[in-house]
Formats: sequence, C-alpha cells, structure tokens
Amino acid sequence: MSKEILSQEEIDALLESEAKEKSDLTPDEKDVIGEVGNISMGAAATALHNILDRSVQITTPQVSLTTLSSVIKEHQKPLVLVEVGYLSGLQGVNLLVVEERDAAVIADLMLGGEGKDLPGEIGEMQLSALSEAMNQMIGSASTSMSQIFNREIEISPPTTEYITLEDKVERSAKFESQEEIVQISFRISIGELVDSTIVQLAPKDFLKDLVQKLVAGQLSLIEGAELKNGKEKKASSREKETEPEEKMGNSKVEMEEEKSPGTVKAQKMDFEELEPGTDIQDQRSIELIRDIPLQLTVRLGRARKTIKEILELGKGSIIELDRLAGEDVDLLVNGKLIAKGEVVVIEENFAFRIKKIISPLERIQDIES
Repeated sequence: MSKEILSQEEIDALLESEAKEKSDLTPDEKDVIGEVGNISMGAAATALHNILDRSVQITTPQVSLTTLSSVIKEHQKPLVLVEVGYLSGLQGVNLLVVEERDAAVIADLMLGGEGKDLPGEIGEMQLSALSEAMNQMIGSASTSMSQIFNREIEISPPTTEYITLEDKVERSAKFESQEEIVQISFRISIGELVDSTIVQLAPKDFLKDLVQKLVAGQLSLIEGAELKNGKEKKASSREKETEPEEKMGNSKVEMEEEKSPGTVKAQKMDFEELEPGTDIQDQRSIELIRDIPLQLTVRLGRARKTIKEILELGKGSIIELDRLAGEDVDLLVNGKLIAKGEVVVIEENFAFRIKKIISPLERIQDIES
C-alpha cells in the first residue's frame, strides 16, 4: 500500500509542475504573439522605410519567457529604450530595446547622413531624431494592431531614452527585475548598414490578455460570418422556390453550350485608372496611420525660469516670452513642431492659420533649441 501512496514531496512536485505549466506560455500562445508581432513590426518597418528611404526588413520574431534580471545581464551597455504605454484596447507598458550602434545609424540617416560616420555616443540631437522615427514606427504598429483586433488600440506618445536597462528598471516603478517578462526578438536589416536585433519586452500577463482578446475577437467574427451565411442561404433557397419556371428553364442549345467541355464565357476586365504620379505603396502606408489620434497645441512662446522665480509667481505676474509681437507662433502635434502660422479670432473663438509647414530637419533643430 505504501508504494501506491504519493509522498508529500511528490504531491508538492506535481502541484508545482502543474502551476508552472499554467504560468508558462503555451506553444499556441507563442505562435499568436509571434504573428501579432510580425504584423505590427512589419507596419513599423514600412514606416521606417518611408522615413529613411532605405530598404528595411524585419524577420519573423522569436518569443521566449524570461525575467528582466536575465535580460539586464545580457545588455550591460547603454541602449536606446522606447517605452510604449497602452491606454485603451490593451492595458500595460512595453519596452523596445535598440542597440546603440543601430540607433546611431538610424539617427544619422534621419539627420541627412549616410549612416557611416557615427559619433562616439548618442547625443541630444541624435536622440531627438530617434524619437521622431520611433513615434512614427510605433504609431504604424498600433494602427495595424487595431485592424487585427478590430478595436481601437490607443497608445501614449512613446518616450525614448539613452540609458542602461538596469538604470531604467531602478528608476521606474513600472518594472521589477525579478518580474516574468516575454522577450520578442526581431532580426532587422537596413540596407547594408544594419543587420542586428531589436527586442520587445512585455509583461507576461499583458501578452496573455492580448491572446485572449484576439481569440475572442476572431471567434465573434467567425460566429457573425456563419450567421450571415446562414441567412443568405435561407434567402437564396426561398428565392429559388418562388422563381418562375420560364426563368429556370434554358433552351436545349444553351444547355448544350454550358455542358460542352472547354466552353468558357469571358468578358473584358475593367481596371480603375490611376492618376498620374500615384504611388500605391505610399497610399497603403498613409492608410496605416490615418486613424491615430493626435494632440495639437499652439505655442505662443517659451521662457526659462528658476525654481525660485516660479515660486514667486502670483496673480497678475507677467512672464515675458522669447517671441516678438506679430512673430509667427508654432503648431505642435504630439509635442513635435509641425507648422508655423498666426493666431486669429473666429467669432468668439481663437483659431490658428497655417503659414508654413516645417521640414523634418527644422523640426529636429527646434527640439534641440
């Protein structure tokens, strides 16, 4: 009898094994996560290609479960970390890890260089250029995810930092070094300049929730399609029952023509004419980002004050700005300078009239000023 009864240690081992299996990612979950990552990062690669005017390729990702402490040991040097917060549709924070040299190449190309004469380390100007690129990449990725999930996926503006992963974890309350985290590794190439790996780090619970919502969404679509097909079949059946006999019958000649082998009825295909200068790839790329919500701000000017001066402000205080009366003011989109113009009044409301669209280089220079 004693051989048939499990010991307490054996029972604990079985329970621990069962709990571990439930906590780990299943092969199906890894496949779903990899496919979502493949589609969203593919959209990001398209956006980066349009920005840099270079060939950008991203391979199918590798998905693995690890801890932040293990990832920190693998990445000791400073990196470019892009933090992405999901506000609606999905809830949580992801980190995109870009190697220093890869980030330097992208920044140099953004600033009009050839991606070859790279600085010793990433400075403020390079980081600003990278922020511009990452904003567009992440925006395109979130739009493609909205299409996959058939729901709005809203994200906060990504924050880009040049920092070690260890310092990032220590400074942020959103991450814990012993936390289980999913590492999604993408192989990226940019022309002949970059052949490296970009890593996405996401909490395990965040991705398990992602899989559940995606599966639930797909099931609802399938059920809706089956219901629609069932109604169409019933409607078609009723139409056939009430169809007049003269419409159902064909002449003997027509029947023979339809039955004769090799007889094919063909008609000319009408293709929609493209307007001169239309670029299909550009149209598709624009469609990816049309639904992204953006925050517009009109900036009259700026001023620099010490903490002492700020504390002394009160009702009636006047702050002198760095802009002359009548000088153009700025239009910011998600904190980025996009255009210059003037403030006008329409009935009782303020409005902004655009006078000049800012080039990408001028935008980056404004960030530095």
